[in-house]
Amino acid sequence: MKAIKFLMAGIAMMSVAAGFTSCSDLDEKPYTFIDPNSYYKTEAEVQTGLTGTYNRFRRLYSGNNALYLAEIEMLTEQGWPTYPKDKMNEFSQWSYANDASVGGVMKVWGYAYECINRANVVLGRVDGVSMSDQSKNWIKGQALFLRGYTYFHLLRLFGGVPITTKYTNGIDGLDIPRSSVEETYNRVIEDLKQAEALLPTRGTSGYDVWRVSQGAAQAALGEVYLYRATMNDNNVEDLKLSKEYSEKVIKSQVYDLMPEFTDNFYWFNANAKNCKESLFELQYSAQAGQSNPMHIRFGLGRTNNAYMGCYQYARFGVSGLLYREMVQNGDKRANALLSYFEGLCGASSNKTDLKNQPCQYNVNTLCWEPKAWNDKGGEMNAVFNCKYFDNRTDYNLQMPCANFPILRYSEVLLNYAEAANLLNAGDGLYELNRVRQRAGLAELPQGTSQADIDNDILNQRRYEFVGEGKVFFDELRKDKLADFAEEKCRLTKQLGITYMNAEIVFKPKKTYLFKIPKGDLESNKALKDAQNPDNVSK
Repeated sequence: MKAIKFLMAGIAMMSVAAGFTSCSDLDEKPYTFIDPNSYYKTEAEVQTGLTGTYNRFRRLYSGNNALYLAEIEMLTEQGWPTYPKDKMNEFSQWSYANDASVGGVMKVWGYAYECINRANVVLGRVDGVSMSDQSKNWIKGQALFLRGYTYFHLLRLFGGVPITTKYTNGIDGLDIPRSSVEETYNRVIEDLKQAEALLPTRGTSGYDVWRVSQGAAQAALGEVYLYRATMNDNNVEDLKLSKEYSEKVIKSQVYDLMPEFTDNFYWFNANAKNCKESLFELQYSAQAGQSNPMHIRFGLGRTNNAYMGCYQYARFGVSGLLYREMVQNGDKRANALLSYFEGLCGASSNKTDLKNQPCQYNVNTLCWEPKAWNDKGGEMNAVFNCKYFDNRTDYNLQMPCANFPILRYSEVLLNYAEAANLLNAGDGLYELNRVRQRAGLAELPQGTSQADIDNDILNQRRYEFVGEGKVFFDELRKDKLADFAEEKCRLTKQLGITYMNAEIVFKPKKTYLFKIPKGDLESNKALKDAQNPDNVSK
């Protein structure tokens, strides 16, 4: 199921029964053959196809694919290995994730093209179905958003990619050449602009709340333009457009920050799902096969046999260096992170006690740095992320149902602040300070230099989006990725943590592209000689 031919043909055979809630691994054989020409005859059938598109979009952030989100965060100063079986460190992780034959990123490519082709089916069939223009526009807008944002996802990982806007139910005509980076950006932007024009304002109740809305499209455009701008020496026109689209979201007054940072996450707030700060998030439930698998990747260690919403090991933790930095600064976002040390913090096996009274550490030591995992049930000495857990009382809970955030209002504010400040030194300070205030940090005063504001915005992103799949791309576009990772490596070696490897370096900056899956290079003749470089050396 590696070749793009099979992946793109797969929509014609998609199992519509899977719906948006399925999160099982990709099967080698489809369950059901559904010919788009014979199936999409009613509005309900088109809605089912749209739900299937959401399902494949969610696969980009779930199941085994969630592993890559943790892998790329390991390439920043944010992440730490907590499971020694994997023998992981942030530099060797590049080779593991960037394997064209077995790497986790390869699955992202496959699911992305399945999502794109499902969107193409919906877009290709909806006009032939009897329903109101309003319903058609809403369906089209959602499909366009999902297709456009998926191309953006591919663009950031692989660079320019093959582009198709028509569905297929066969294997002919699928030797699609690789588009340039600029052509791929243009596809992303065109899809999102069309989505913005077609989508309504945010739904307020029931089934409509979680669907993408006009605000989500505007926020995504603000993100895309900012990414392109900063990847291209702060291109002024793209900065203006990023500011414009972020400002649209702000002026709509549909969204706002939650009072406390932890209010966004189900572990701390049972009403966190699709809250006023959320522009778009992936939906999960606690039913079998429908839970959020991110708890396995970013994890939470076992504490006195209270499983804290998860019975499985945690593969990745949060950097103790980052955590110490947050605690020393008095940053309240550290409360969304948790660590436990047997005999040190005095933590009870009572889950509520641990939630309400997270361990406090001596910030002058590095005792929370990850050391080892006791396979016989001992404690893991690391900092863990509570964002993907829920607050139910069952210690043996195996299926956390926290949602996964894709776009939050805090990101809109930071996008606006960054673009505004780069355009005119000091602008956007109000929006930045809103994020700082919620975190319990003092406002930056008027007169703060452009460079200091820009640096602080990146730092706020580092604290705000730990484990949300943002930080790697933020540090990449700001030319900080290698600097941060190498400094972390230097510090950890200084501390005597021997599994860190400081000999491998990344080059050149802003070109950390992952390998295109080998199967697609072999099956798509138009991709011959199109493989990305390694961008690392010893």
